[in-house]
Formats: sequence, structure tokens, C-alpha cells
Amino acid sequence: MLQTTALKVSEISIDDKQCFDRYFKLAGLRVSEMNFTNFFMWRDYYKVRFSIVNDFLCIISVKEDGQPFCFFPVGDYSRIDELKCTFYMLREYFQEMGGGFKMHRVSDTQLSILEKLGLNFNSNEDRDNFDYLYSVKSLSTLAGKKLDGKRNHINKFKKLHTFEYEAISEGNMADCRNILENWCIQRNYTEDKSLVAERKANLDLLDNYSILGLKGAIIKVDGVPQAFTVGEKLTQDTCVIHIEKANADIHGLYPLINQQFLANEWTELEYVNREQDLGLEGLRKAKLSYNPVSFVEKFTVELC
Repeated sequence: MLQTTALKVSEISIDDKQCFDRYFKLAGLRVSEMNFTNFFMWRDYYKVRFSIVNDFLCIISVKEDGQPFCFFPVGDYSRIDELKCTFYMLREYFQEMGGGFKMHRVSDTQLSILEKLGLNFNSNEDRDNFDYLYSVKSLSTLAGKKLDGKRNHINKFKKLHTFEYEAISEGNMADCRNILENWCIQRNYTEDKSLVAERKANLDLLDNYSILGLKGAIIKVDGVPQAFTVGEKLTQDTCVIHIEKANADIHGLYPLINQQFLANEWTELEYVNREQDLGLEGLRKAKLSYNPVSFVEKFTVELC
């Protein structure tokens, strides 16, 4: 039976993981945002709320300093009638809030589904939030001419340092927190609201590491913990990297932890999603230098 009553939204708690996981598995999207960990760790910054409507997971952001928006409903996209009704309910909800119905981070796959529903909408490409998709085999081996520079950085690192690779566990979780704190201090995080939010999001992830079912690794350089990274399986053939923090003063450490994490943990998968560049010139240049195989294109959509 189709739900047509008013939308009731709830805040996210760690207890909602099983519920979210079920819907994300049904959708099977390679989109970096489409996992419980992402919404949980950023729940306070984006003021994330959710509702289950017609067996679709509807996720909404109600930040005070911006217009409320939602993400494309998550679930079994073969249920066209139910999905269409869900959109009508979301549109009514946003009208009651006094604003237009906008969706952010809509993937190209979801956009094609929306076109089939016969709804009127406008869409704009959101290049700053395109996800970078790479070959796990390529980044775990760094084979080929296009990645010569990355191999050279690692080889230079190995000439100057020794390193140890450790999987993250409760026994070395404090090392992750120390690396994160040093990374934040190096960037004067207290003067930047986005870095304050990133620090909290990363700490929330570490505090709930086991419950979230993540994989992670630490790199010790000359016996001292200097880098850590965390990721998880996103779809049957793709993992996503949530965090990668390293001492930027150690040349070659970022390429090393990137390569080592994939080589030690993810070789059974075909792709790795390393998220977006947010329009930052330096970050875009760095992500492009790893030779992505494709992008997960995203759009901002407004229903008319």
C-alpha cells in the first residue's frame, strides 16, 4: 500500500546502520555518499534526517545556514510507481518547509531513473562533487608509464625511511587519533569551520570503527605512526576510501599508504572510489594524477 501521509523524519544514530545498509545494497550504487558511514560521520554537520517512505530510504539535510535539500531516494528502483509517489511526498514536505524541492549529489544513474518517471525537473552538472573511480589493480601495483611519478615518490621514500604496515585495531586506535590531531593542528583547524567539522566526523568514525564494519591501516615511519586510512566495501566490485591522513612533511607517504592499503586489503575488488575534489585546484590535480578510469558524475536536481 502506498504511503501518502505526511513525512516523519528522524535523526540518525549508530543503531540505524542495518536499516541503511539494506537499502544501499538494493540500490547498488558506486556513489561515495551512498553508505551509512558517510551519513553517520557527517550527520551533525549536514543536520541529516531520514524517513522510510514506500520502502525507500529518504535522506534529508536541514542545515541552518543553507536551503534544505535531500538525496535521491534509495531502494529498489524497479518499483517505479512507489518511487514516483515517494517523490510527490518529498515535494510536499519541502513545500511545507517553505522551499523548493532540491536534490544534491544525484548520480547519472539516478538521473536516468528520474527521466523515466515522467516528472518535470531541471538538472545542473555538479563537477566539484564528481567521484574519482580508479582501478584497484592499477593503484595497488602502480604499473605503467602514467604512474611512473607515484612509483618514484615511493622509491625515494623507501631510500630514506623504513616503514611498517598495520591493520587498524583497538590496540592502535589511539595512534589514529594522534595522527588526525597532528594533521588538524598543522592546518590551524580551529580557524576553519569545515576542518572543525571534518575533525569531528573523523573522530566519530574512529569511535564507532568496529560497529561500522570498516577496514583501515596505519603506516609507521621509522617506528613512529605517521599515516592512517579507512575504507569499506561500497558495492560488489568497488570500495570507497573515507579517510586518508598523513604527515605531509614526509615525502612519498601519501602515495605509499594509498598503494599499500589497496595491495593489502582490496585486491579482490575491481574499483576504488576516492571521492570528490570539492573544486579545490590542488586536490583536483592530485586526483587526476592517479589516472582515474572514470568518474561517477553527479547533478543538482530541482523538481518543478
